[in-house]
Amino acid sequence: MKKFHLKLGVLALVASGLITTVGCSSDDHNYLIKVDPKPEGPEEPGETVEKATLKVEVVTVEEESVTFKFEATGAEKIYYLVQEKDLAVTAKQVMEKGTLVADAKAEQVVKELEADKEYVLYAVALNKEDAVTFDEKGTAFKTKKAIDIAITITDVDSTHERVIFTVTPTGAVKMRYMIVEKSAMEGRTMTAEEVLEEGFSIVKVDGPTTLKPKVPKPDTDYIIYVAGISATDAQLLVQEEARTKKESEAPVDEELKIMTNMNFVGDEVGHTVAYYLYLSSDQWKVQFTVAAAQAEEDVLKEGRYVLNASQRPGRPGADEVSRTFTILNKGTNALDTDIDYGEIKIAKTSATDYKVEIEMVRKSDVTKRFKAKFEGVPVKGEPRS
Repeated sequence: MKKFHLKLGVLALVASGLITTVGCSSDDHNYLIKVDPKPEGPEEPGETVEKATLKVEVVTVEEESVTFKFEATGAEKIYYLVQEKDLAVTAKQVMEKGTLVADAKAEQVVKELEADKEYVLYAVALNKEDAVTFDEKGTAFKTKKAIDIAITITDVDSTHERVIFTVTPTGAVKMRYMIVEKSAMEGRTMTAEEVLEEGFSIVKVDGPTTLKPKVPKPDTDYIIYVAGISATDAQLLVQEEARTKKESEAPVDEELKIMTNMNFVGDEVGHTVAYYLYLSSDQWKVQFTVAAAQAEEDVLKEGRYVLNASQRPGRPGADEVSRTFTILNKGTNALDTDIDYGEIKIAKTSATDYKVEIEMVRKSDVTKRFKAKFEGVPVKGEPRS
Protein backbone atom coordinates (compact mmCIF):
# COMPACT_ATOMS: atom_id res chain seq x y z
CA MET A 1 0.00 0.00 0.00
CA LYS A 2 2.86 2.33 0.82
CA LYS A 3 4.49 1.65 -2.55
CA PHE A 4 1.22 2.40 -4.35
CA HIS A 5 0.84 5.81 -2.73
CA LEU A 6 4.44 6.67 -3.66
CA LYS A 7 3.87 5.85 -7.31
CA LEU A 8 0.84 8.06 -7.42
CA GLY A 9 2.86 10.96 -6.02
CA VAL A 10 5.56 10.50 -8.59
CA LEU A 11 3.05 10.36 -11.42
CA ALA A 12 1.51 13.59 -10.19
CA LEU A 13 4.84 15.33 -10.25
CA VAL A 14 5.63 14.04 -13.74
CA ALA A 15 2.26 15.26 -14.95
CA SER A 16 2.94 18.68 -13.60
CA GLY A 17 6.28 18.79 -15.46
CA LEU A 18 8.33 19.42 -12.33
CA ILE A 19 10.46 16.26 -12.32
CA THR A 20 13.65 16.45 -14.30
CA THR A 21 15.75 13.68 -12.78
CA VAL A 22 14.75 10.51 -10.91
CA GLY A 23 17.42 8.38 -9.23
CA CYS A 24 16.79 4.90 -7.73
CA SER A 25 19.05 2.94 -5.40
CA SER A 26 18.76 -0.87 -5.64
CA ASP A 27 19.80 -1.20 -2.03
CA ASP A 28 17.25 0.87 -0.18
CA HIS A 29 14.74 1.52 -2.96
CA ASN A 30 14.67 5.26 -1.99
CA TYR A 31 13.90 7.72 -4.79
CA LEU A 32 15.88 11.03 -5.31
CA ILE A 33 13.76 13.71 -6.87
CA LYS A 34 15.31 16.97 -8.28
CA VAL A 35 12.92 19.81 -8.99
CA ASP A 36 13.88 22.81 -11.19
CA PRO A 37 12.96 26.25 -9.93
CA LYS A 38 9.95 27.84 -11.44
CA PRO A 39 10.92 29.35 -14.81
CA GLU A 40 10.76 33.13 -14.97
CA GLY A 41 8.43 34.92 -17.32
CA PRO A 42 9.49 37.28 -20.15
CA GLU A 43 12.21 39.80 -19.16
CA GLU A 44 10.92 43.28 -18.51
CA PRO A 45 12.35 45.81 -20.98
CA GLY A 46 15.00 47.97 -19.26
CA GLU A 47 15.82 51.69 -19.80
CA THR A 48 18.00 52.26 -22.88
CA VAL A 49 20.28 55.31 -23.26
CA GLU A 50 21.12 56.66 -26.72
CA LYS A 51 24.71 57.32 -27.68
CA ALA A 52 26.01 60.85 -27.20
CA THR A 53 26.22 63.17 -30.17
CA LEU A 54 29.42 65.12 -30.71
CA LYS A 55 30.31 67.89 -33.14
CA VAL A 56 33.78 69.45 -33.37
CA GLU A 57 34.32 73.00 -34.64
CA VAL A 58 37.77 74.47 -35.28
CA VAL A 59 37.67 78.14 -34.24
CA THR A 60 41.16 79.42 -35.11
CA VAL A 61 44.42 77.98 -36.34
CA GLU A 62 47.71 79.74 -35.70
CA GLU A 63 51.33 78.88 -36.42
CA GLU A 64 51.75 76.65 -33.37
CA SER A 65 48.26 76.21 -31.94
CA VAL A 66 44.66 75.32 -32.67
CA THR A 67 41.52 76.46 -30.86
CA PHE A 68 38.33 74.41 -31.10
CA LYS A 69 35.07 73.75 -29.32
CA PHE A 70 32.54 70.95 -28.91
CA GLU A 71 28.81 70.76 -29.35
CA ALA A 72 27.58 67.64 -27.53
CA THR A 73 24.38 66.09 -26.20
CA GLY A 74 24.19 63.20 -23.74
CA ALA A 75 27.96 63.19 -23.20
CA GLU A 76 29.22 62.37 -19.73
CA LYS A 77 32.88 62.46 -20.80
CA ILE A 78 34.74 63.86 -23.81
CA TYR A 79 38.33 63.06 -24.74
CA TYR A 80 40.38 64.60 -27.56
CA LEU A 81 43.72 63.92 -29.20
CA VAL A 82 45.60 65.89 -31.88
CA GLN A 83 47.77 63.76 -34.13
CA GLU A 84 49.82 64.34 -37.26
CA LYS A 85 47.97 63.53 -40.46
CA ASP A 86 48.13 59.94 -41.75
CA LEU A 87 48.55 58.44 -38.27
CA ALA A 88 45.58 56.10 -37.69
CA VAL A 89 43.92 56.49 -34.30
CA THR A 90 41.33 54.38 -32.49
CA ALA A 91 38.79 55.46 -29.92
CA LYS A 92 40.71 53.52 -27.27
CA GLN A 93 43.90 55.42 -28.09
CA VAL A 94 42.08 58.75 -27.84
CA MET A 95 40.83 57.84 -24.35
CA GLU A 96 44.19 56.46 -23.22
CA LYS A 97 46.54 59.08 -24.71
CA GLY A 98 44.20 62.02 -25.10
CA THR A 99 42.94 64.78 -22.82
CA LEU A 100 39.77 64.58 -20.75
CA VAL A 101 37.71 67.75 -21.24
CA ALA A 102 37.00 69.55 -17.98
CA ASP A 103 34.39 71.96 -19.39
CA ALA A 104 32.71 70.84 -22.60
CA LYS A 105 31.23 74.33 -23.16
CA ALA A 106 34.59 76.11 -23.09
CA GLU A 107 36.96 76.54 -26.03
CA GLN A 108 39.86 74.09 -26.01
CA VAL A 109 43.42 75.05 -27.03
CA VAL A 110 46.26 72.78 -28.10
CA LYS A 111 49.67 74.46 -28.27
CA GLU A 112 53.24 73.58 -29.25
CA LEU A 113 52.31 72.36 -32.72
CA GLU A 114 54.61 72.75 -35.71
CA ALA A 115 54.02 75.57 -38.19
CA ASP A 116 52.79 74.75 -41.70
CA LYS A 117 51.86 71.16 -40.83
CA GLU A 118 48.74 69.05 -41.31
CA TYR A 119 47.04 67.61 -38.24
CA VAL A 120 43.84 65.71 -37.39
CA LEU A 121 41.79 66.31 -34.25
CA TYR A 122 40.08 63.18 -32.90
CA ALA A 123 37.38 63.23 -30.22
CA VAL A 124 35.47 60.59 -28.25
CA ALA A 125 32.26 61.08 -26.29
CA LEU A 126 30.91 58.63 -23.71
CA ASN A 127 27.32 58.53 -22.48
CA LYS A 128 26.36 57.48 -18.94
CA GLU A 129 26.54 53.81 -19.95
CA ASP A 130 30.02 54.38 -21.43
CA ALA A 131 28.77 53.81 -24.97
CA VAL A 132 31.34 55.32 -27.35
CA THR A 133 30.71 57.99 -30.00
CA PHE A 134 33.74 58.33 -32.27
CA ASP A 135 34.38 59.70 -35.76
CA GLU A 136 37.37 57.78 -37.04
CA LYS A 137 38.03 60.37 -39.77
CA GLY A 138 38.53 63.16 -37.24
CA THR A 139 38.72 66.88 -38.08
CA ALA A 140 41.65 67.92 -40.26
CA PHE A 141 43.42 71.29 -40.09
CA LYS A 142 46.75 72.81 -41.06
CA THR A 143 48.77 75.23 -38.97
CA LYS A 144 49.77 78.55 -40.48
CA LYS A 145 53.17 79.16 -41.95
CA ALA A 146 55.69 80.88 -39.71
CA ILE A 147 55.29 84.63 -40.09
CA ASP A 148 58.30 86.12 -41.84
CA ILE A 149 56.55 89.21 -43.13
CA ALA A 150 55.62 92.55 -41.55
CA ILE A 151 53.47 95.41 -42.84
CA THR A 152 52.71 98.79 -41.30
CA ILE A 153 50.23 101.47 -42.38
CA THR A 154 51.20 105.00 -41.35
CA ASP A 155 50.56 108.68 -42.18
CA VAL A 156 46.84 108.06 -42.68
CA ASP A 157 45.08 111.14 -44.10
CA SER A 158 42.36 112.01 -46.61
CA THR A 159 40.74 114.58 -48.85
CA HIS A 160 37.01 114.63 -49.54
CA GLU A 161 37.51 112.00 -52.26
CA ARG A 162 40.76 110.20 -51.50
CA VAL A 163 42.31 108.16 -48.71
CA ILE A 164 46.02 108.79 -48.23
CA PHE A 165 48.38 106.41 -46.43
CA THR A 166 51.89 104.95 -46.48
CA VAL A 167 52.62 101.22 -46.52
CA THR A 168 55.96 99.87 -45.30
CA PRO A 169 56.59 96.13 -45.78
CA THR A 170 59.34 93.78 -44.64
CA GLY A 171 59.83 90.40 -46.28
CA ALA A 172 56.97 90.78 -48.77
CA VAL A 173 57.12 89.47 -52.33
CA LYS A 174 53.57 90.54 -53.19
CA MET A 175 51.16 93.08 -51.71
CA ARG A 176 47.65 94.30 -52.48
CA TYR A 177 45.23 96.69 -50.82
CA MET A 178 41.50 97.34 -50.60
CA ILE A 179 39.55 100.37 -49.34
CA VAL A 180 36.09 99.41 -48.07
CA GLU A 181 33.35 101.46 -46.43
CA LYS A 182 33.32 100.60 -42.76
CA SER A 183 29.55 100.10 -42.74
CA ALA A 184 29.89 97.39 -45.40
CA MET A 185 32.07 95.31 -43.07
CA GLU A 186 29.59 95.07 -40.21
CA GLY A 187 29.05 91.41 -39.34
CA ARG A 188 31.86 90.09 -41.50
CA THR A 189 35.65 89.77 -41.45
CA MET A 190 38.05 90.47 -44.28
CA THR A 191 40.70 87.84 -45.00
CA ALA A 192 44.19 88.10 -46.44
CA GLU A 193 43.13 85.74 -49.24
CA GLU A 194 40.34 88.11 -50.33
CA VAL A 195 42.65 91.13 -50.47
CA LEU A 196 45.38 89.23 -52.30
CA GLU A 197 42.88 87.98 -54.88
CA GLU A 198 40.65 91.02 -55.35
CA GLY A 199 42.68 94.03 -54.19
CA PHE A 200 44.80 96.57 -56.05
CA SER A 201 48.47 95.78 -56.55
CA ILE A 202 51.22 97.60 -54.66
CA VAL A 203 54.20 97.51 -56.99
CA LYS A 204 56.93 98.50 -54.57
CA VAL A 205 57.52 95.77 -51.94
CA ASP A 206 61.06 96.68 -50.87
CA GLY A 207 60.33 99.97 -49.11
CA PRO A 208 57.69 102.56 -48.13
CA THR A 209 54.93 103.38 -50.62
CA THR A 210 52.48 106.27 -50.35
CA LEU A 211 49.07 105.54 -51.84
CA LYS A 212 46.25 107.98 -52.51
CA PRO A 213 43.35 105.95 -53.95
CA LYS A 214 40.09 107.62 -54.90
CA VAL A 215 36.92 106.69 -53.00
CA PRO A 216 33.30 107.53 -53.86
CA LYS A 217 31.99 109.36 -50.79
CA PRO A 218 33.02 112.35 -48.69
CA ASP A 219 32.51 112.46 -44.90
CA THR A 220 32.55 108.65 -44.73
CA ASP A 221 34.45 106.10 -42.65
CA TYR A 222 36.62 103.65 -44.62
CA ILE A 223 38.83 100.70 -43.68
CA ILE A 224 42.21 100.32 -45.35
CA TYR A 225 43.20 96.67 -45.78
CA VAL A 226 46.72 95.71 -46.86
CA ALA A 227 47.70 92.07 -47.36
CA GLY A 228 51.08 90.64 -48.18
CA ILE A 229 52.66 87.29 -48.88
CA SER A 230 56.26 86.27 -48.20
CA ALA A 231 58.67 84.03 -50.08
CA THR A 232 57.57 81.14 -47.85
CA ASP A 233 53.90 81.80 -48.72
CA ALA A 234 53.12 83.18 -45.26
CA GLN A 235 50.27 85.70 -45.45
CA LEU A 236 49.60 88.78 -43.34
CA LEU A 237 46.67 91.21 -43.24
CA VAL A 238 46.79 94.60 -41.53
CA GLN A 239 44.21 97.39 -41.41
CA GLU A 240 43.65 101.01 -40.42
CA GLU A 241 40.64 103.33 -40.52
CA ALA A 242 40.28 106.70 -42.25
CA ARG A 243 37.46 109.19 -42.71
CA THR A 244 37.16 111.32 -45.83
CA LYS A 245 36.72 115.05 -45.39
CA LYS A 246 33.53 116.97 -46.05
CA GLU A 247 32.77 118.54 -49.44
CA SER A 248 33.52 121.97 -47.98
CA GLU A 249 37.12 120.82 -47.53
CA ALA A 250 37.44 119.79 -51.18
CA PRO A 251 40.57 120.76 -53.13
CA VAL A 252 40.55 124.02 -55.04
CA ASP A 253 40.60 123.58 -58.82
CA GLU A 254 42.90 125.72 -60.85
CA GLU A 255 41.47 127.43 -63.88
CA LEU A 256 40.41 124.85 -66.46
CA LYS A 257 42.88 124.83 -69.36
CA ILE A 258 41.19 124.37 -72.73
CA MET A 259 43.44 122.57 -75.21
CA THR A 260 42.81 123.25 -78.90
CA ASN A 261 45.09 120.67 -80.51
CA MET A 262 45.99 117.05 -79.79
CA ASN A 263 48.44 114.67 -81.47
CA PHE A 264 49.10 111.06 -80.53
CA VAL A 265 51.48 108.26 -81.47
CA GLY A 266 50.88 104.59 -80.66
CA ASP A 267 53.66 102.12 -79.87
CA GLU A 268 52.77 98.47 -79.30
CA VAL A 269 54.96 96.24 -77.14
CA GLY A 270 53.60 92.77 -76.43
CA HIS A 271 49.86 93.12 -75.91
CA THR A 272 50.00 96.70 -74.63
CA VAL A 273 49.99 99.93 -76.62
CA ALA A 274 51.57 103.07 -75.20
CA TYR A 275 50.00 106.27 -76.53
CA TYR A 276 52.18 109.39 -76.46
CA LEU A 277 49.82 112.37 -76.31
CA TYR A 278 50.63 116.01 -77.04
CA LEU A 279 47.96 118.62 -76.16
CA SER A 280 48.42 122.32 -76.73
CA SER A 281 46.84 125.76 -76.78
CA ASP A 282 48.20 129.27 -77.32
CA GLN A 283 49.52 129.34 -73.74
CA TRP A 284 49.97 125.72 -72.69
CA LYS A 285 51.56 122.49 -73.83
CA VAL A 286 50.84 119.25 -72.01
CA GLN A 287 52.62 115.97 -72.70
CA PHE A 288 52.06 112.52 -71.19
CA THR A 289 51.80 108.81 -71.95
CA VAL A 290 48.95 106.38 -71.29
CA ALA A 291 48.87 102.62 -71.93
CA ALA A 292 46.05 100.28 -72.94
CA ALA A 293 45.88 96.51 -73.29
CA GLN A 294 44.54 94.79 -76.42
CA ALA A 295 44.58 98.10 -78.32
CA GLU A 296 45.55 99.33 -81.78
CA GLU A 297 48.44 101.70 -82.44
CA ASP A 298 46.51 103.99 -84.80
CA VAL A 299 43.23 104.07 -82.82
CA LEU A 300 43.21 105.93 -79.52
CA LYS A 301 41.52 103.62 -77.03
CA GLU A 302 38.77 105.00 -74.82
CA GLY A 303 39.00 104.51 -71.09
CA ARG A 304 40.09 105.84 -67.72
CA TYR A 305 43.83 106.03 -67.12
CA VAL A 306 45.18 106.50 -63.61
CA LEU A 307 48.39 107.99 -62.29
CA ASN A 308 49.24 106.60 -58.85
CA ALA A 309 51.38 108.51 -56.37
CA SER A 310 53.45 105.36 -55.74
CA GLN A 311 53.93 104.53 -59.41
CA ARG A 312 57.47 104.09 -60.61
CA PRO A 313 58.89 106.02 -63.59
CA GLY A 314 59.08 104.29 -66.92
CA ARG A 315 56.65 102.85 -69.41
CA PRO A 316 53.18 102.71 -67.79
CA GLY A 317 51.19 99.53 -67.38
CA ALA A 318 47.71 98.97 -68.81
CA ASP A 319 45.22 101.70 -67.81
CA GLU A 320 47.99 103.81 -66.30
CA VAL A 321 49.46 107.26 -66.94
CA SER A 322 53.22 107.65 -67.07
CA ARG A 323 54.91 109.57 -64.25
CA THR A 324 56.55 111.78 -66.89
CA PHE A 325 53.51 114.07 -67.01
CA THR A 326 54.70 117.58 -67.92
CA ILE A 327 53.07 120.99 -68.32
CA LEU A 328 54.83 123.77 -70.22
CA ASN A 329 53.83 127.44 -69.95
CA LYS A 330 54.64 128.61 -73.48
CA GLY A 331 54.64 132.25 -72.41
CA THR A 332 57.26 131.91 -69.68
CA ASN A 333 58.83 128.66 -70.92
CA ALA A 334 58.48 127.35 -67.34
CA LEU A 335 58.17 123.60 -67.00
CA ASP A 336 55.64 122.45 -64.39
CA THR A 337 56.23 118.94 -63.03
CA ASP A 338 54.43 119.38 -59.69
CA ILE A 339 52.06 116.45 -60.24
CA ASP A 340 51.46 113.79 -57.61
CA TYR A 341 48.56 111.66 -58.83
CA GLY A 342 45.35 111.88 -60.86
CA GLU A 343 43.48 110.49 -63.84
CA ILE A 344 42.78 111.03 -67.53
CA LYS A 345 39.52 110.10 -69.25
CA ILE A 346 39.39 109.49 -72.99
CA ALA A 347 35.98 109.16 -74.67
CA LYS A 348 34.91 109.07 -78.30
CA THR A 349 32.03 111.49 -78.97
CA SER A 350 31.52 110.83 -82.69
CA ALA A 351 33.09 108.92 -85.54
CA THR A 352 36.12 111.23 -85.51
CA ASP A 353 35.83 113.37 -82.37
CA TYR A 354 37.23 112.68 -78.91
CA LYS A 355 36.97 114.27 -75.50
CA VAL A 356 39.99 114.09 -73.23
CA GLU A 357 39.69 115.25 -69.60
CA ILE A 358 42.71 115.70 -67.36
CA GLU A 359 42.58 116.03 -63.57
CA MET A 360 45.82 115.97 -61.59
CA VAL A 361 46.53 116.68 -57.91
CA ARG A 362 49.51 118.80 -56.94
CA LYS A 363 52.40 117.23 -55.08
CA SER A 364 53.22 120.40 -53.15
CA ASP A 365 49.61 121.02 -52.08
CA VAL A 366 46.94 118.30 -52.24
CA THR A 367 44.24 120.96 -51.92
CA LYS A 368 45.05 122.18 -55.44
CA ARG A 369 44.75 120.46 -58.81
CA PHE A 370 45.51 120.95 -62.48
CA LYS A 371 42.60 120.51 -64.91
CA ALA A 372 42.62 120.51 -68.68
CA LYS A 373 40.27 119.43 -71.47
CA PHE A 374 40.42 118.77 -75.20
CA GLU A 375 37.42 118.27 -77.51
CA GLY A 376 37.94 117.67 -81.21
CA VAL A 377 39.68 115.50 -83.75
CA PRO A 378 43.11 114.18 -82.71
CA VAL A 379 45.92 114.01 -85.27
CA LYS A 380 48.00 110.86 -85.57
CA GLY A 381 51.71 111.62 -85.43
CA GLU A 382 53.95 113.95 -83.44
CA PRO A 383 53.33 117.71 -83.73
CA ARG A 384 55.65 119.58 -86.09
CA SER A 385 56.56 122.20 -83.55
